Amino acid sequence: MSNALSPQDLKDEGLHLFQQGSHSQALSTFEQAAAAFAAQDDIGSQAEMLNNMGVILRVQGKLDTAVTTLTHAADLFAHIGDHSRHAQTLGNLGDLYAQQKEYTEAARCYSNATQEFAQSNEKEKQAQVLRALSLMELRRGQYLAAIMRMDESLQVRPRLSIPQHLFKWLLRFTTKLLRGE
Repeated sequence: MSNALSPQDLKDEGLHLFQQGSHSQALSTFEQAAAAFAAQDDIGSQAEMLNNMGVILRVQGKLDTAVTTLTHAADLFAHIGDHSRHAQTLGNLGDLYAQQKEYTEAARCYSNATQEFAQSNEKEKQAQVLRALSLMELRRGQYLAAIMRMDESLQVRPRLSIPQHLFKWLLRFTTKLLRGE
């Protein structure tokens, strides 16, 4: 990468490399972009690059470094009041903690992300995070919690397909059975 590239060019190149599966090169490019955005005091873009780096580090199995990087990104987004991207980063942290089997931390991140997406009226993203929380609970064997989170996910989703409506009905039926109602 040439130093002549703008931070935006570095970002675009990093995304292109990531989409091609060149994760190590994308990581390096995002690191350069993060530094370039930081030099311009563009905190939001710097945090976005850190979030991208955290995702790649997770894919590469560098989990501790991914936690540090994503936490830094989340802190920067919180500092500038970017609730949507803060929530997205918290969702990524939730995925990472769930992968590490740190379920309490994962649930905390997912719950906080869900609340922020709800506050910014991003229903689809809120539903996706609730679904991720549901799947984590399912893997843990927490079936009732998993069903309840999936039901919440379907409740907040802006539009449901016919199969999703049927699934929602089935979840509610199952919940009543499990509760003995």
